[in-house]
Amino acid sequence: MVIWTEQFATGSDALDQQHRLLINNLNLLESLLTDTNPSREQGEFLIHLVDFLESYANTHFKFEEECMERYRCPAHAQNKQAHAQFMEFVREFKERCRAQGLRPDVLQGLYQRLGSWVEGHILGVDTQLRPCIKA
Repeated sequence: MVIWTEQFATGSDALDQQHRLLINNLNLLESLLTDTNPSREQGEFLIHLVDFLESYANTHFKFEEECMERYRCPAHAQNKQAHAQFMEFVREFKERCRAQGLRPDVLQGLYQRLGSWVEGHILGVDTQLRPCIKA
């Protein structure tokens, strides 16, 4: 489980709200993975959750990249590259799901990778925006 703390703050209320939304959905995914016999509705919800993650990434990344560019954040290029890598991961994950289905081990892998990426990315890249906004 990822817990939002002030160390995740970027200095932008809009970005921080978007990050909280992502973390809440990531934690929801974790809670769904603990059910060893999910209902049909839970399975459908998982599919919608994966679709949400892709849609969120497309919208959020564009907004965040524009924000970093506007405030001349030195992490802008690094951020853009990390976003491209993340989108490639999502594309590969969806292909894997089409081929193998939403198996528990595949979803567990998604959760672990997302959790690590989200924490590492926000703390390591996105928070570099904070001093740029304050300046």
